[in-house]
Amino acid sequence: MKKKQILAMGLSAVLACSSVAFAADATAAETTAPAADNTAATETTTTAVPQVKESFRTGSMATVSKINMDGETVSSILVKTTDEQDIQLNLGADTLIVNNETGAAAALSDIKEGDKIYAYYSKAMTRSLPPQSACELILVGVGENTPASLHEVGTVSINEEGMTEVLTADGSMIIRMDDKTTYAPYKTKNIVTKADLTEGTRFLAWYDIVAMSYPGQAYTQKVVILPAAATEETATETQATRETEQTAAETTELTIVAGGKTLEVKGEMKDGVAVVPVRAAAEALGCTVSYEQKDGKEYVTVENDTRSMTLEIGTDNYVSTTKIEDAVGMTAPAQYGVAPYIVDGTTYAAADLFKALVGFDVVTEAGTVTITAQA
Repeated sequence: MKKKQILAMGLSAVLACSSVAFAADATAAETTAPAADNTAATETTTTAVPQVKESFRTGSMATVSKINMDGETVSSILVKTTDEQDIQLNLGADTLIVNNETGAAAALSDIKEGDKIYAYYSKAMTRSLPPQSACELILVGVGENTPASLHEVGTVSINEEGMTEVLTADGSMIIRMDDKTTYAPYKTKNIVTKADLTEGTRFLAWYDIVAMSYPGQAYTQKVVILPAAATEETATETQATRETEQTAAETTELTIVAGGKTLEVKGEMKDGVAVVPVRAAAEALGCTVSYEQKDGKEYVTVENDTRSMTLEIGTDNYVSTTKIEDAVGMTAPAQYGVAPYIVDGTTYAAADLFKALVGFDVVTEAGTVTITAQA
């Protein structure tokens, strides 16, 4: 929902009754806050225009189409914006959730499929379908109300009427505040005031009327001061990491390079774990492999000169034992997130089992698992 923008012609009657008005460029429009609130702005004494920085975020009203889970955690939400664009908003520990009506912190559990939200997210998006973006803040409980505006403090000054004026960091808005403006923190009981609006501070401000000048000008009676955000560079790095993780998660087939040899048999990603063909990889590394059935169970054992690793088919239980005399014997069974399994006579197990054999490095990158002997 866009902010209301009112031309001077449409406000002539209001301006005639108003005792004070603020001025912008000769070509700019003018507006006042309701006279009953005594919130009209005055011309500021600050004339210098500070250097501004381009905003790396954008905002949009949207409807939640799908909530994606990673275990018990909400990892992302798929939304459809008012211009019918589908976007996957990736969520993290630094994503803020705020109730638009009260200004209080909300929870991800408050978001349901079909809900109408207002989201602020990075302009940097993946080229996937749908595009993905790191989500900075979500407003819930929007309804038909104007969503709060997310800003970052550029400079703060006091005008001739004693009102606080915040020029946003991107130079797009001047937000005016007075003694009727309330200030609240996000998720804490700390007492905050206008003195906490220092350069770089993120804040939410609620207002309906915006002067069509540049910068735009508005008055707010409610401000929520937010915690420090990740820098643009950090946000970009986080998004790139998510892209890489997403690509890896979608990979189903893996190329296996063991002992410098590219194996004919492929591996795969299973439940997010790199899985390799055990015999082919082990023999390429100079290890031996044996198979046996005992008490109705199947076991595969991989051995090198110093250790042996026993795998129980169907159980995520990898048991490593030393072969060196007078050394400590069996280590605690390890779990790697996937149980060994057999397909068409080939045993598959977690690639990391070779780390436990001691003397091997395992690296999974760009669709390839590389297992090498340590120098």
